Parts: sequence; structure tokens; C-alpha cells
Amino acid sequence: MAFVPSAVLRRGSPAEIVQGFLEWSARVRAGAPKVVGHTQSGDAEVVARGFRHWKNAETGRWNPPRYSLRRQAQLVRAAFATGQLDVLPSFKKRDQFVARLAEQPKHEVFCGIPVPSSIPWLEAHKDAAEALRIAKKEHTRGPYAGRPVKRMFKGHRVDREARLRRERVKENMARMDETVREWREERRAERAKTKRASIL
Repeated sequence: MAFVPSAVLRRGSPAEIVQGFLEWSARVRAGAPKVVGHTQSGDAEVVARGFRHWKNAETGRWNPPRYSLRRQAQLVRAAFATGQLDVLPSFKKRDQFVARLAEQPKHEVFCGIPVPSSIPWLEAHKDAAEALRIAKKEHTRGPYAGRPVKRMFKGHRVDREARLRRERVKENMARMDETVREWREERRAERAKTKRASIL
């Protein structure tokens, strides 16, 4: 069975957005004389009710536009994508879009690669020497070159003090026998002080 394309448009597609606008504007044009009392043409009514706040003649209340600014921009993009930009009436977002299109540069026809009048000849050994000089300069400077000392990254305190701590531990371990002997003597002296004297 062969695939038969249907006339149903995908929801939210540019064609569906433009089609929805065209159907709505046709309904507004058909009812324009009844609403406004022959003061505006159909297109003016579409613009007035579709893209600007409008005052209801019967109730005297202001109504929001049918299309918000975001939806107006979406409608203009959809009309441009489907090639129906001329179907839309003139309103602010459409006029801005058309002006932006007019400002875009026109593409030129490719006529070949232009040949420069003078080609600078490069010398390989000079280029290599310059590249080596730049590499050495970047390498010797380091990532913190040119920064004031106060603004330098200090690192973590544990990392900064690790070397001093290792030296201190090494010295303490070297004097450990002496420290243990002193501690034992002090403990013996403490016990001797607190020992009760025998009554007998």
C-alpha cells in the first residue's frame, strides 16, 4: 500500500502557524463591518485586533492583541520560512524583519581566487627560530608571571606547611629515645611525690 500524504499540518510547524493566521484573518475581515461600523477596512481591522491592543466599540473595554509580541515574531519567521511573507499585513515585527533582511549583504558571485600582487616569501629557519623564541618565553614566564605577590594563588594551608611539618617530625623522631627517657623520669618523680609514706 502506497503512502498517501494528508493535508493535515504538523502542529506548531511554520505552515500550520501561517495557515492559522490566514484562517483567523479571514474571519476578522468577514466580520469587520459589524464590529467597527464601517470605519476601518478589513486589513486595518486585522492589524488593529491582531497585533495591537484594541478597544471594543460596544463595551468600551480594551482587549489584548490576538498575537503577543513573541507570537508575532514567531508568525513572521514562519511566514518567511514558508515563503508567504507578503501575505502578512504591515505591522511592527514584520516591518522590523523586512528591514533586517534588506540590511543583509547580498552574496557576490564567485569569480575565482584573487591573486595577490606580491607574495611575501617565507624563510623556514627564521620562522623556526621565532617559534622557538616564543615557546621559550612562554615556558620561562609561567602561568603567574607579572602578577603581584599578594594576588598569587597561595594554595592550601596543609600543602604549604607540609614541608615544615615533615622536617619537624623528622627532628622529633631523631630525639625520640631522649624524649621517652625524660618522660619516664618525670612519671617516676610524679609517682614518688604522690606515694603515701608508710606509717610503720
